[in-house]
Amino acid sequence: MFNPVRYCFQLVATQLSDIGVIDSERGTKISDLAWPRFLTMFARNLHRTVDVAMVGLSIGPAAIAGLAFANIYWGLANSFSLGVAGGTIGQVSQRFGAGQYRRLDLAVKQSVWVGILLALPFILGYVLFSERLIGLIGDGPASIGFGGAYLQILAFGLLFNVFNLVSSRTLAGTDDTWIAMSIRASGAFANIVFNTVFIFAFGMGVEGAALGTVLAEGLITCCFLWGFVTGGVPIIGEFPVTLTVSGPYFDAELTRQLLTISPPIMAQKFARSFARFPLFAILVLFGPTIVAAFEVARRVRSLLQSTGNGFSMAASGLVGQELGKGHETGADQYAGDIIRFSAAIYVAAAVLVFAFARPLAHFFADDPTVVSDTIPFIRIAAISFVALGMDYTFMGVLKAAGDNQWSMYGRLIGQYGMLIPITYLGIVTSLGSVAVFIAMIAETLSAALITGHRVFSGKWKIVSRTHRPDAADD
Repeated sequence: MFNPVRYCFQLVATQLSDIGVIDSERGTKISDLAWPRFLTMFARNLHRTVDVAMVGLSIGPAAIAGLAFANIYWGLANSFSLGVAGGTIGQVSQRFGAGQYRRLDLAVKQSVWVGILLALPFILGYVLFSERLIGLIGDGPASIGFGGAYLQILAFGLLFNVFNLVSSRTLAGTDDTWIAMSIRASGAFANIVFNTVFIFAFGMGVEGAALGTVLAEGLITCCFLWGFVTGGVPIIGEFPVTLTVSGPYFDAELTRQLLTISPPIMAQKFARSFARFPLFAILVLFGPTIVAAFEVARRVRSLLQSTGNGFSMAASGLVGQELGKGHETGADQYAGDIIRFSAAIYVAAAVLVFAFARPLAHFFADDPTVVSDTIPFIRIAAISFVALGMDYTFMGVLKAAGDNQWSMYGRLIGQYGMLIPITYLGIVTSLGSVAVFIAMIAETLSAALITGHRVFSGKWKIVSRTHRPDAADD
């Protein structure tokens, strides 16, 4: 069956190899690993985007603002799950490359229970105090009420999300992103169906959007669990590795490695999520329409960023496997080709979104004022995405080596040194929303420059030597 996404990735790889920009064989492997991950993340990001679009069309900008506030809290909790999953791929890819399958099984199970333990306090807090939490950053009873109702139900999805993230990273670490893509895509389709029924047929509003997302996440979890235990999922295919449900569940060495690799990723994700508190507190001063426009632009950029996730995962998997085999030269070659390949894709995607900003805005609102305010935000999101995508590619290389501190430095400087203070200038000066545009670009550009410097220094290869497995134990 013809797959347009796969075709586009392979076409770019072929064109780049023909002019000598990347190696043909490596380009094919990068493409084969990146495009399914792109679709996986596109489907995952589509969950929140569908929620925003449907409540925006059915209720209005106040509902979009409420969901924006709620998603800040989701991101705060999710930062820990992403940190665990980010540490998992390094452990899985290196042990898969070295043939250490029993250790791989233990690493995955350990990541799941660590992620669940970290998520439980957030779930409890969001269920019990959702509206109070939204009130800390929201402005206006309507947006606070919408956000509180959405967060209270959405919190239950965090439990499923832990397993889904670890499962996706496990498959990517074994060179298989097709299965995760297929399962995620099925979940995204189910999410659209659930939301359509709950929001438009049953009139459940934001509660229906949250319920649809939770049910879709649960469906994805069931598919992953079935596949890992039985060896495959009907129609989707066989899994490259199987996992046992019996013990052991704990290993001191693997735990130490996970707790060494994951915290910088957690800190980076947490810092990124926490930065949205002061950011949205400032945006609220611009008014609910600007808050809604910013959230729509953020959702569009998250869909664009699915390409960044694809190349980041390809870098983590392919570079990690070369490092696991002790082939530093091969790891360096893959890193260079992925950087050049991804840059071409990012620029092309940004140009398309910039050109079609107006029709994209109409997917989220029918109010002329909201649409007119949203269009420039979408265009700036497209411009800033190029640097954001490169940052993710660089982070993928660093993750493969277990060298994650510089990624954290880049995000901290980008958000706290650029995004927040420059956005605030829009309140205290005559710049207004122009300051927000400048801030969005400065944030991603500064982060990309920092992580890029670390990658091109080559020091990540030295760091990787402390995390490599010694020998296969199959």
